[in-house]
Amino acid sequence: MLFQDKPNIFVPATIPVTATTIFKDINYAPDARHTLDVYLPDGHQDFPVIVDIYGGGLLRGQKSSAKLNPSLRFLADQFAIISINYRLNDPLTNQFPNQIADIRAALDFLSLNATQYRLDMTDLTLIGESSGAQLAVLAAATFTKQHTIGNIPNVTFNPTFPMIKHVIALYGPYQLDQFNHQFKKLGITPKFSETGTAKSFEGIMLQHQSPKDVPDLVSQANPATYFTNNMPPLMLIAGKKDSVVPYLQSVQLAETYRAIVGDSIETHWLPYGVHGPKDYNNEAIHTQKLAFITQN
Repeated sequence: MLFQDKPNIFVPATIPVTATTIFKDINYAPDARHTLDVYLPDGHQDFPVIVDIYGGGLLRGQKSSAKLNPSLRFLADQFAIISINYRLNDPLTNQFPNQIADIRAALDFLSLNATQYRLDMTDLTLIGESSGAQLAVLAAATFTKQHTIGNIPNVTFNPTFPMIKHVIALYGPYQLDQFNHQFKKLGITPKFSETGTAKSFEGIMLQHQSPKDVPDLVSQANPATYFTNNMPPLMLIAGKKDSVVPYLQSVQLAETYRAIVGDSIETHWLPYGVHGPKDYNNEAIHTQKLAFITQN
């Protein structure tokens, strides 16, 4: 089965009792996919904000799915949690990099309506998993460079770029032409045989072309292309047994971050971690994330 043919099965998030106020299906821009949900803890103050960006190869996914569960843990720590939808690619249509414009529009909307939703948008963290990790780091890198890739028809962005304070990225794809080389180096057989071809999720992202044939598009999709010394602190988490996205993607991104940005980076490589939230949704990793957000 090709990655693009996997069924899109929605499993809803498990909403904890710490979510005392919930706003659902808020439109932040005109497309049907431009919606978000807001989860607030108990209290009347403005809460620091975590915007969660789910993965799915940019081919599937839905806000407030079970992939949100790790971020919902932060409600107990007095954070507001935002789950956003964004436009998807499909086997026939390429939307990338318009997802970055979607994230900017969502952040613009949240900033404009921060008082209504009790949000402290000066304390903003992006958390993404898998392709959502790529989007999170790419958004932070381009916004800190005063640049937005992608667009939304008939939408004008706020003139001030969103200020992102922290980024946490789990098992994301970043250098899209390196998958096969890195899997071979690790001695791992890719889970999907189309990896590295035009039919892979990364090939569909790159306008339905094999990554090795389109270096300019590979560079556009790589967050490291946009790194400056204004890049916010970054936490990277990945599993060494991942057969969907080689963990060396995160290792290489960390090396580039240190070379360009500096030491405001924390990395965690799980020896037996595979792809997906299961291995990464536990108290130990949550504690590491919380310390990173609150101490950096």
